[in-house]
Amino acid sequence: MLDPTLEAEGLGPSPFSQALDADWAARLGEIEAGVRGASVLVVGAAGTIGAATVRQLLPLGPARLELIDLDENGLARLARDIRSRGAAGRQTQLGFNALDFAGWPGLAFVSANGPFDLVLNFAAVKHVRSEKNLHTLLHMIGVNVVAQQRFAAHLARQRLARRHFVVSTDKAADPASFMGATKLLLEAVAFAEGEAPGAPRTTAARFANVAYSSGSLLESYVQRFAAGQALAAPRDTRRYFISARDAARICLIGEAALPGGRVAIPRFDPASGTVELADTAAAFLAARGRRAVFVDTPEAAAALEPGSGEDYPVLLTPRDTAGEKEVEVFQGAGETVADAGLDALSALAPAPVDPQRLAGALAELKALVSGERTAAGPGDLEAAIAAVLPGFRHIAGGARLDDRI
Repeated sequence: MLDPTLEAEGLGPSPFSQALDADWAARLGEIEAGVRGASVLVVGAAGTIGAATVRQLLPLGPARLELIDLDENGLARLARDIRSRGAAGRQTQLGFNALDFAGWPGLAFVSANGPFDLVLNFAAVKHVRSEKNLHTLLHMIGVNVVAQQRFAAHLARQRLARRHFVVSTDKAADPASFMGATKLLLEAVAFAEGEAPGAPRTTAARFANVAYSSGSLLESYVQRFAAGQALAAPRDTRRYFISARDAARICLIGEAALPGGRVAIPRFDPASGTVELADTAAAFLAARGRRAVFVDTPEAAAALEPGSGEDYPVLLTPRDTAGEKEVEVFQGAGETVADAGLDALSALAPAPVDPQRLAGALAELKALVSGERTAAGPGDLEAAIAAVLPGFRHIAGGARLDDRI
């Protein structure tokens, strides 16, 4: 069943979540066989999807579970949660490690503690709002591309993993944002390193929005409501939501069921199950006994005094920020999809990437990220990425999310 919180707020259960439940039941034995008694490394373990995946792994009985994340507070919260679940994890050796996965200490840690049967990598700069200037873009490329290539190459060179999984995004299909483009490059570099002799079988997954994930619009509803502040949502924008548990299960099912070099994607038409983001705000408020009143300006929202009365303001904003799409798309130009023997997921083969162009783009991006060469502006970064992803066209927006409530 879907998370009851999502069901109460009109976000499920959906045909997709029900199909995923069936896949999980059918493939659980196969997934457990690959995890029980195994040594598993989870990178980005303190994030929403990473932590949800850890919770799904523990009942499957891994012998050892090493968790890496830069967020030491998030790791502390995860450790407390796991220890408070009683029997969960008692048979598993657990390590909580505050590390940069691709920095020298992180790579040395993996070498010292490997090899691993399975490496699940959720590390990412995941917000389009991080595209605010040249320097934050360089950081995004550094984390999503340069660090990922360094880490995947390290696994391959030292034969530190049997299987390697990376999480991508729906925005990687025909990317209109730098974030989507860096995730498409992540797939390319991970799969390229996965072809080296002794390299792990490498798979990936793209999926829809994870409801109430850290930093998400829906999480902001919880925070703003608790503070007595107006909610906000973009106009004319539809999204498909899944729970964190289902996101974790997509990753584990896809990792177990797909051949190397393939990306698990949801097997449905996103437009048929999407909801207006304005409607999610109304449903959230209705579940708390309040009635949404949609307004067009922050001044009108303030005039309604959110903390009092049944009426609660929801500010509707234009869909005019960088890289926004009206609905999710999982398959892009030049990509092919095949049946994976699953009800909820298909296997996507990425469009071919020229190895020499990929190597050249990586060399250029590494030089720009390290400061060896200086970029004059975001256009230099777009040109470097477009050299290997010729379909990439960044859609610049007229507004920034950071400038809105």
